[in-house]
Amino acid sequence: MSTAAARVARLLAATRRAVAPGAARDALVRRLEQTTGLSRPNIQAALDECLELEPSPRELEALLASVQPAPRAHVILPSNVFVAAHRALALALAAAAHVSVKPSRREPAFTEAVHAQAPELFELTAELAVAPGDHVFAYGSDTTLDGLRGALPAGAVLHAHGSGFGVAVVELEGASAAARAGAALAIARDTARFDQRGCLSPRFVFALGSPRAAAAFAGELAGALGELERELPRGRLEPSERAEARWWVECAACLGPVWELDGGCVSLRDPDAAHFERESVAAIEVPPPGRHLEVVPIALPELALDSLAPWLTGVGCGAALASRLAARLPRARVSPLGCMQRPAFDGPADRRPDPRGEVLART
Repeated sequence: MSTAAARVARLLAATRRAVAPGAARDALVRRLEQTTGLSRPNIQAALDECLELEPSPRELEALLASVQPAPRAHVILPSNVFVAAHRALALALAAAAHVSVKPSRREPAFTEAVHAQAPELFELTAELAVAPGDHVFAYGSDTTLDGLRGALPAGAVLHAHGSGFGVAVVELEGASAAARAGAALAIARDTARFDQRGCLSPRFVFALGSPRAAAAFAGELAGALGELERELPRGRLEPSERAEARWWVECAACLGPVWELDGGCVSLRDPDAAHFERESVAAIEVPPPGRHLEVVPIALPELALDSLAPWLTGVGCGAALASRLAARLPRARVSPLGCMQRPAFDGPADRRPDPRGEVLART
């Protein structure tokens, strides 16, 4: 076993201990309720279903091969998806034996719980001391990452994972009632995870079929989200998020039907108002987090997905479309519907950045 592989194996063992049933997990869940705002059932489900704790040997080999060796690695973590720290730590540990981690001020709980199980694996710090040649794995908004580029020293290598979202694609023509219902529930689960705050969370649903079929599916999707609210209730939204959600619902109602729910909404984009050509993509409004989905009737998904490529991190679809879309979109994660929040543990979840990173220079 290589040194890098041994470090990742120790991380996997530490994370398994941190989330194993018992008093420590119970304390972690209580703290995550405070730091994330997610409901307790959503946190429990994320710990049980969205952490990859038993990756296959092939996945581990791919993850190790996805990073370059570095003298030191640093990790800057986000607050929106707490389990994302697990993969970020794995990538940094695959790159370097010395790893410093700056948790989000808003959500340090998960990282601290893993660190408590293996404190020798990485260092927790409030300020990173990055030297030329060090690799920095950073997660955050595009604005935050732009500021980081100006703050890091020349020669540092930045792996920047910025703003992004997912898209679900569903084939409706010829689909049975059971298949449509299954797709609706799977997309609802992908959406409910982390209250749609993650970069892999679907925001659009491309409905391959007639406008009438898309409208019927939008209603089914709203029903599935409503039912799932009982199992995975939405957590708290910040005042700014509530205002953004209200604005979205009012604007969406100008373009087509809207199904409002206690936790989120589903809107249907009038096909005459759907502009996903390359030249107009900048004008597209993306639904806000908090379980808001927009269904777009569309004939072929490729051009529409191409137009979203700068922001597209993941695509959820059925098996019949998977290889076709994966070949078209090598920088996007293609996962089965219902599994968008748990992609294979074979490298960065966000494949958009150059895997070699960007070497920073002073101009």
